[in-house]
Amino acid sequence: MARIGAHTFAWSPSLSDREATEIFAQLETSPIDFVEAASYDLHELSAGHLKTLSARHGLPHTLCSGLPRGLSLASAEVSQRRDAQDHVRRLLEFAEHSGAEKLSGPIHGDLSQLASEPSSPEDWQRLCESYHELAGEIAAWGRPFSVEPLNRYQSSLLNTLEQGQALRDAVGVANFGILVDLFHANIEQANLYDDLVRHQPATTHVHLCGANRGLIGSCHLNWSRLAQWLAQFPAAMGFSIETFNSQDPVLSRRTRSWREFGATSEQIVMEGATTLKHLIGAASP
Repeated sequence: MARIGAHTFAWSPSLSDREATEIFAQLETSPIDFVEAASYDLHELSAGHLKTLSARHGLPHTLCSGLPRGLSLASAEVSQRRDAQDHVRRLLEFAEHSGAEKLSGPIHGDLSQLASEPSSPEDWQRLCESYHELAGEIAAWGRPFSVEPLNRYQSSLLNTLEQGQALRDAVGVANFGILVDLFHANIEQANLYDDLVRHQPATTHVHLCGANRGLIGSCHLNWSRLAQWLAQFPAAMGFSIETFNSQDPVLSRRTRSWREFGATSEQIVMEGATTLKHLIGAASP
């Protein structure tokens, strides 16, 4: 049976210990199988608390993060690149101490503002070099490390699955892969379903939602084809439902989510988990 996770952006822009306590308790008796704990800066979230909550409620967790405060692994400023690399090391340490199954997210460029200039070949080279310097530590962690391409409005550095594949190939670490986010891929991929299959071997995590971040199965996407794709992953893989709480001013501003997507964010997660399990189960060989 497919494992379906709840991304905590449905509740909070940056998970705190207090919020995590409430969310884990709420999800213990739900269709959710694991929690994707999301925080960029980790300021109000502690690794030991997450580990305790996972054990208490029988819900494994993964960690989703990015680079806060305008940091970028592709920065032309050496000091900023070093700070960005140090943040990745902090994420790896946090993931290890919390017992996270995976570490995923848009861990590449500056997400503090919308993309307004094209990235250069030099930016790409610096990104690859930054990850070359981190490769040994990522490999030593040993669990999936998944980097997320974002749509053109949020990043000019890493947009497509092809670019994600190229970064993975350049880094050359077995547990370094692509986080496929269906919302971003639906915007950027020329042939969505074929591209998903083509890059499946490099895919180590998946974010799912309706085409507009809304209810799964209620949009123009071909969910029968998507379910067939998902059914080809190992059962232990785990897929997260990611949508946003538009009532939170920080999240709505950060994600440009000014309205609900046909349901509340909590409904999208809960109903989506049930729908996905049915679709994937029906598509499984």
